[in-house]
Amino acid sequence: MTHQKQSVSLASARAGVAAAFDAAGADDKPIAVAVVDENGDPVYMARMDGTPAADVRLAMRKAYTAAFIGRDTRAYLAQITEDGRTLADWADPMMTTLLGGLTLKAGRRVVGGIGVSGNGGERDEALARAGMGAMQLDG
Repeated sequence: MTHQKQSVSLASARAGVAAAFDAAGADDKPIAVAVVDENGDPVYMARMDGTPAADVRLAMRKAYTAAFIGRDTRAYLAQITEDGRTLADWADPMMTTLLGGLTLKAGRRVVGGIGVSGNGGERDEALARAGMGAMQLDG
């Protein structure tokens, strides 16, 4: 009997990136959006014209953190703050506590992460939610 792991599909990742781009308004700065699988490995990533290189890398780090830790970067920030820890304790340069990384789940199982960077904090998180809302995550 073979077991197929559950992961975010390429089609779903593309839909999420497109939805995040569509949700960005005229007042928003250019964004980068990354979608990763349950291991934090890239599935699909794109950036708008004019997006700084730092935001491309940060989108990937946000998605990676959300998938690897299994919780949104907002919740991860709250956890390590409460525990009196820092990112350095993890010894993983891909980890971040910046808002804009959301965990993608099918039921209770983590299937990936989506990260948005370009506008900072709450706005990046809202755009990531728009992307997540367009994704098929049930299998």
